[in-house]
Amino acid sequence: MAPVPLNIAPVFRPWRQAGITCLLFDEATAVQLKQAAVLAHGQPSVRKPQPQQDPPRKWQESACRHPVGKPALQKELDRSEYPVSQTIQKASSPRQSWQVPEKRNEESGALAKESAGNLSAQRNEQPHVSTSPENSGTGSSHPVVPRRLPPEQWTAYWRSLLERTPRSPEVVWTYPSLSRDLGGAADAAHRDFLRRLLGDMGMPRGSNAFWPLNVYPYPPDGGENTVEASMFMSGIDVLNPDMIILMCGRAPVELGLKGLGLLIPTIIRGRRFVITPHVDELILQPSRYRQLVTFLKSQLGGR
Repeated sequence: MAPVPLNIAPVFRPWRQAGITCLLFDEATAVQLKQAAVLAHGQPSVRKPQPQQDPPRKWQESACRHPVGKPALQKELDRSEYPVSQTIQKASSPRQSWQVPEKRNEESGALAKESAGNLSAQRNEQPHVSTSPENSGTGSSHPVVPRRLPPEQWTAYWRSLLERTPRSPEVVWTYPSLSRDLGGAADAAHRDFLRRLLGDMGMPRGSNAFWPLNVYPYPPDGGENTVEASMFMSGIDVLNPDMIILMCGRAPVELGLKGLGLLIPTIIRGRRFVITPHVDELILQPSRYRQLVTFLKSQLGGR
């Protein structure tokens, strides 16, 4: 392909000011440009070749792959190792737009945020392997794993409760004052809330079970926030649900469930736990309740 002088028409002056001395065209385009130059200015003056450093081979190959038209060449300039696009942006006419680098930066930033979000979600979904202090030998560096007891070692309260609870449910629900609601002194607002929640979830009969965090009546030295971690986790092992939902606002530290975040399903020791807003907060804020139902349905097969 033949080189064409850049002084054949005013349209190429910005290119010349940007430091571009030659363009490569196919033969047909070169002939047309020469004829246009002859008609406009007469015979073009012959320029003496000036010594200059050849551009990198990467530029030559990329320019030859797009020999026709200015748009393809603009793309190659933006991808070039040289800061040519910035110079052209200053020297070109107002009709031309050279905002591709800025757009690319915006897209890169959005992609980085999305990747960071995906990476954070993947970390939360990774199983958290926790060991007891006596097994790890590090003491306080690991959360305490509650001791599991077989049902024959349970107190009468927990054995009686187990007899009334469906086995192998899909979901086990709990919240701080559940033992009181199950023990004959149910809060009316809690009762109506649970009836509405199960109705909105639309799960088959026997898919839901309730397992409290403590006993009722509460012990003299504690209240509804007391957590009998060993008995709660022992019951979870016997019931063997697919998901445990703690409507506590945060994970009770006594359970040793390190790493749980609000509405982030997390696998811990082979079981899937979900922390939701506190049951009383869900009762007082209908919008948060609707969000919870939508979220749980997506986690339980989109019922």
